[in-house]
Amino acid sequence: MLKSARNDPTDHYYIGGMFGVHEQGYDAYSCSNAIRTRGIVNLEAFLWSIKKFSSLNPTPGIDVGGVAFDSCSRKEQTIENVMSFAHCNLRPMGVDRRHLLAYVGPDRSSEALAISSVMADLNITYISHAATSPELSDSTKHPFFLRTAPSDIHDAVIMANMLGVAGAEFAILLYLDNDYGRAGSMKFQEEINNKKDVCIGQSMAVTPSPSDAEIIQIVQNLQKYQEMRYVVLFMDAAHARMILEAVNSRPAIASKFIFIGTSSWGRSPDVIRGLIPTANNSIVMSHVVSNTYTQYVEEFKAHWAGLRPDARTDGVVNPWLMEYFQQEYNCRFDINGAGKCNTTVNRLSDDVIDVYVPYTIMAVEAIIKGVKAAAEEKCSGNNLCSDLLNLENQGTVIYEKIKETGMMVFNSTRDADGKYVSGDVSLQNSAYNIYTVTKTGDFDLVYRYKPSESTTLLDRVKFLDENIYRKGQCSETLCPVCKAESTVAPTTPEVTTPRPADTTTDPTLGGTRAMVYYPIRQEITGAFATQPRTEAEYMTRFEIGQKWIIPIGVLAGLGIFAVIVFEIYVMYKLLGTQQSHKWRTVWLGQLLLFGIFLSYLTLFAYLPIPTKATCGITRFGIGISYAIMFSVLLVKLMVILTSKSSESLLPGDIESPNYLKGIYQFLMFMFAVGVQVVIGIQWLITVPPEAIQVFDNRGEPYWICNHYTWAAGSGWENMASFVRTEFENHVLSLIYIMVLILITTILALRAHGIITNNRESVFIGISAGFSIPIWLAWTLVGGLNRDHMFAQEFGDACIAFGLFLNATLILFAMFLPKVRQLVNMGVEGIYFEDDRETVYNESVIMPPPSYKSRPNSNSLIYVNTPGMYTDPQIISNGDPGGNHIRYSQAGSVYSSPPGMYRKAESTIGPSSKVLRVTGDLTGKHRRPQSDYGYGRRSEKGTLTRSRSHQNIGAL
Repeated sequence: MLKSARNDPTDHYYIGGMFGVHEQGYDAYSCSNAIRTRGIVNLEAFLWSIKKFSSLNPTPGIDVGGVAFDSCSRKEQTIENVMSFAHCNLRPMGVDRRHLLAYVGPDRSSEALAISSVMADLNITYISHAATSPELSDSTKHPFFLRTAPSDIHDAVIMANMLGVAGAEFAILLYLDNDYGRAGSMKFQEEINNKKDVCIGQSMAVTPSPSDAEIIQIVQNLQKYQEMRYVVLFMDAAHARMILEAVNSRPAIASKFIFIGTSSWGRSPDVIRGLIPTANNSIVMSHVVSNTYTQYVEEFKAHWAGLRPDARTDGVVNPWLMEYFQQEYNCRFDINGAGKCNTTVNRLSDDVIDVYVPYTIMAVEAIIKGVKAAAEEKCSGNNLCSDLLNLENQGTVIYEKIKETGMMVFNSTRDADGKYVSGDVSLQNSAYNIYTVTKTGDFDLVYRYKPSESTTLLDRVKFLDENIYRKGQCSETLCPVCKAESTVAPTTPEVTTPRPADTTTDPTLGGTRAMVYYPIRQEITGAFATQPRTEAEYMTRFEIGQKWIIPIGVLAGLGIFAVIVFEIYVMYKLLGTQQSHKWRTVWLGQLLLFGIFLSYLTLFAYLPIPTKATCGITRFGIGISYAIMFSVLLVKLMVILTSKSSESLLPGDIESPNYLKGIYQFLMFMFAVGVQVVIGIQWLITVPPEAIQVFDNRGEPYWICNHYTWAAGSGWENMASFVRTEFENHVLSLIYIMVLILITTILALRAHGIITNNRESVFIGISAGFSIPIWLAWTLVGGLNRDHMFAQEFGDACIAFGLFLNATLILFAMFLPKVRQLVNMGVEGIYFEDDRETVYNESVIMPPPSYKSRPNSNSLIYVNTPGMYTDPQIISNGDPGGNHIRYSQAGSVYSSPPGMYRKAESTIGPSSKVLRVTGDLTGKHRRPQSDYGYGRRSEKGTLTRSRSHQNIGAL
């Protein structure tokens, strides 16, 4: 901040600055620790220029201050800074929002485009020193935008012309995948298409933060197409340096290319330093600045050199500058002189000063001149009156005066309504010098370009040297598009039928390929790898920083161990019992364990970076795992429901509650699972699994599975433009599983009161019911974060953890009760259930009211005792006058004791009726308990509870 020396509202104002001093952080709440050279240098040039021009061209009675905001290279932060200041949420000390009359910046086209509507609403002029996107030239969309740097249109035109002058026939285009690179590359391709004599054989995007693997991939592609000879680098200095370094590390191709660079890095020696012979004969361009501003730049260089911490004499230490210089020189500074940086390279005095510094100086001067002219018109020139400071006049008047006083700087053309056509710099200030790089690392001036005048070729002979600037070659297999220039894509989006495919045989791409034309809005699911995959890219996700695979791998391993333990224990307890011979009662449980085991096993496919194999495994295995588990639960419920409805039709000696025949259970299971099997196989056939490298929401290269949907007009490479991500399509493939879960939950609610198989319907209901919130959680977390910079990790992690939680829930909800039953199971495979917790709590079971005893006959039942069935007990002889037992709880007195007596088994006649105590003969309603339900008295004199014999049921 540059504080104004005056405080009265009418005698000072401020110029705001929007600079990306720090690099973008990993989230919206923080900045990176890395300092941007362009940001810090132009920020200092901004503050220096305010001091310079406020003293050089002073306005009597008015002082100028400066306040700058760091956007952290994020357009959202740029908007936040401006809006917070306008709303007084961000209040630099002593700066009133009404006195900030214009802004310089931002230095990125994406930020300038994003802030445009905000500046129009606030009625404030902003002048960018480095935003060069052609989109900003439209003053109707960006009414308060001005820029002092020429548009990228000129870079594109010059680069296309240089290819023509050099006699090139083919070119490779490498462009930075952001607003600057994409817009410039599109304009360049338009220019190439108009020339008709140069063909772009290959076009590749470079992400803003490329990984080592991506750089290696780009170099491999360049090596493959090296015969094209010319490589156009539509990117800034830092990324151009990365490409040149990577090529320079391959001696076999280091001297094969002619690189053509943009004006964003110009003649910066840092880009080519130490990279000869790679940079030899490269063609670069730089802006031509008038002599006046060249002088200002030299003055600023001297000022900048004095800002080095060990060179300052005023004792002031700027923390940002300290951080930058230590980062730049890779050494620590001690302002007391004890530990000065010992670097011998004086980078501060050469051309490494950012190429946009003169345009920052130009923008500050234009604002100071414009405000002075506005004050003279509205306020008699000696102060800032309210007529100028009100919001309605502030923007429009100052914008007009800046344009008028800077006629030689800005394009001052007006339309019929008197409005300026654009905020672009004037053609007179859009001059360029073109250089070739020599073997010594110098720059030879060979071409001069100025849109307002005819171009001048200074040394055409150099370009006629066929040994250096030859045409280059490209085979039909590598450049099918170039060889078929007459073939154009349909221009009307209504066309729905593809054109006949152009086929070509390319051994490097795996054989015959077809090129099919689609309408721009055509949606396509699936993509095929076009680039070879290096061995270094076959690694685990942990090696690229994805720590979530550690817990999923550990948990999956523990889950497999738990399944094995359950299986061993179940088999151990069943061997040698009656249950071990009745597989129709255990096969569903075994399938359920297998489905859970398969779920845990599938999770291991998420540990490596996606490959063709792991994509197929996860795509097919997850659906099948879910289908097996919930199909088993569904069949179990059908067994329970049919056992209830069949009670009255079954003979009294049925020993198992599984009344649905085994063949029907098997067919029902196969049908339920078969639907998901068909879905998975159809998906694998129509969209064969493949791992594809795309650019994620951060612009980083990332390997994902190819089952995503993209629009033909947007391409298949950028996740931000996908119609549906691979996560969303995977969730859609599991809709049938969602239906199974819903049906299982509903049937479990219907069967919750049925006691068959030890109330297993309750545990099935827990498994299915709690699966619903688990599914809602992981699908919402994965689906609602598709715009997150790590969206692909969210998707994979959500699917993996969702499957683990579901499988674990079913494992413990279904098998822990079985373990309890097995612990209490006798050697005969009989489970002694605690009757106090079930509806089978009658020790003496009366015949139903419709069961009438014949005269002179005896009705018998078995009465439970603690370990075995008792002898038959005579309840009554059917005589209406006879005495009947009155039932009461333990400790009560019988009303008619003689009414029941023990009779030897030999006296039981053939007409006697015997009822066995099985679970199927009692109702669901409690009846009074008889004292016969209790065994011997305890030491306290109370009766102990007897236990009934009951089958453990289906496992």
